Amino acid sequence: MTEHKRPKWADWADHIRALDDPAKNFEKPEALDDLTVIDLSSRSMAGPYCTSLLAELGAETIRIEPPGGDLVRSYSPNGVMHRGTGMAYLQEGRNKYHVTLNLETEAGRDMLRSLVGQADILIETFPAGKMDNWGIGYEELAKLNPRLIYASITGYGQFGPESGRNQYDYDNVAQARSGVQYATGEVLPEGKTIAEVPYATSTKAGPWIAWAVSGTFGALGILAAVYHREMTGEGQAIDISTPEAYERLNDYMLHWYADQGVINERFGNLDTCLWLYGFYPTKDGGVFLGGLRLEMWKAFVDIIGKYDEWGAEQWTTLAPFMKKDWQLKYQAMINPETEQYTSQELTMKSIEYAKRGRLAPITPVVAEIVPPWNTMHDEVWRDRGVFTPVQDPVYGSIICAQAQWKSTETPPRTKWVCRPVGYDNGYVYLKYLGYGPAKLRELTEQGII
Repeated sequence: MTEHKRPKWADWADHIRALDDPAKNFEKPEALDDLTVIDLSSRSMAGPYCTSLLAELGAETIRIEPPGGDLVRSYSPNGVMHRGTGMAYLQEGRNKYHVTLNLETEAGRDMLRSLVGQADILIETFPAGKMDNWGIGYEELAKLNPRLIYASITGYGQFGPESGRNQYDYDNVAQARSGVQYATGEVLPEGKTIAEVPYATSTKAGPWIAWAVSGTFGALGILAAVYHREMTGEGQAIDISTPEAYERLNDYMLHWYADQGVINERFGNLDTCLWLYGFYPTKDGGVFLGGLRLEMWKAFVDIIGKYDEWGAEQWTTLAPFMKKDWQLKYQAMINPETEQYTSQELTMKSIEYAKRGRLAPITPVVAEIVPPWNTMHDEVWRDRGVFTPVQDPVYGSIICAQAQWKSTETPPRTKWVCRPVGYDNGYVYLKYLGYGPAKLRELTEQGII
């Protein structure tokens, strides 16, 4: 029998799995379990996304909604609700204690002040100035708690010519203002108008990515502020504008304009910064093709049997392929070739070429474009714990993306998925304010909670 030597990477895989397997997360300490966070998000998923990141790391997070709940609970495909909560909020209600509080009342604002006096972090997404008008802005709350880290995520920032617009932060507005979506969408054919080709217009990102980006930067800024506070004892205010945060993803497009005055126009699945780089059709769907080096592009041409016909041997640089006319020309030539194969066939051709091809081990990157069903049933994702169902005491068994990063000592975890509106009023208000059932009934009757 032939002896097979175990590869070194396999030994490492076994070793690191023993250290950071998400299945063992609940046996380990939480990095932020000494922090108390107040989430005052309103109508925006940026705040809940931000606090989800903190809550996954153990921060005790108190999600405050108005009586009746926040609008984000209604965000759901086709209006589908699961036990009174929309699909989107089931993703971002995780690990948070949910209470109600009417900030339109002075009594409600007094209760918030009492909570803030015991908190480390507050996140809010109201239009700039609203918290100040209520008397619970950063300057007022910092007097009560100088160590408070106060993060605002808004559509226009806390200062600037448009900060006083009194508008809430909306993801689609941030996408539109950032410049990113201007360059996202199908090519407008030369000599055609939008009226003639209505699909060739700017296309929004599928998920609310702008909110996710500003929420991520919010969490990063908060953690940096926590570190600063450990050094100095000082809290601080953090001002995040969602369009500014999303614009950070503009990458080379910003510099191209600033340096050469060139506006990056929509170019569909192509990219004038890279070649080969885009999505292409197959018999059963489509694939992403990546050949970011000249040799990888040549290898792809060889795989589809066009190496000699297209003169690949004579190519010495990728530079010409960065031009729009060249990319459109070759896209039209590639499409009918990839349509002859299934996505799996093209993927396997790339793998085999790396072993025996003319330019082996060089080969292009080929990745099948898969629907959500395939993703959720992918053995790799499931093995790494991303889609392990959460057994929630209220909502039942729920699959939500988790364990996005693994950690050997203080990993993130999802303890519960969500809570109904006001579910934790009893626990939170007793723990932090000493209010028992009789007091809570009185506050409910007065419309304060």
